[in-house]
Amino acid sequence: MANIFRVHPPNTTQGIGPVGSMKPKAAASQATNVSDTVEISTAGMLAAKLHGPEGIRADLVQRVKEEIAAGTFETPERIDATVDRLLEELFPGL
Repeated sequence: MANIFRVHPPNTTQGIGPVGSMKPKAAASQATNVSDTVEISTAGMLAAKLHGPEGIRADLVQRVKEEIAAGTFETPERIDATVDRLLEELFPGL
């Protein structure tokens, strides 16, 4: 076999033996006091709130679609309440 980029030394061959002849590798040493950490971005936390455990309420989505189509969804009261909730979410205790 040709020596390609010095992967194998020249003039050496390795035979193929039966599976049983392979020596088991020593068990990897087990690390102690190792812990993993996860950091979730602000965008990830907001996405989690949008797709929370309660899931999507299809009946509410349909009702809102109908109100938007009819032009009755956006009212001054709803806009004020939405702005208030958004500000409270972004700036707690404001």
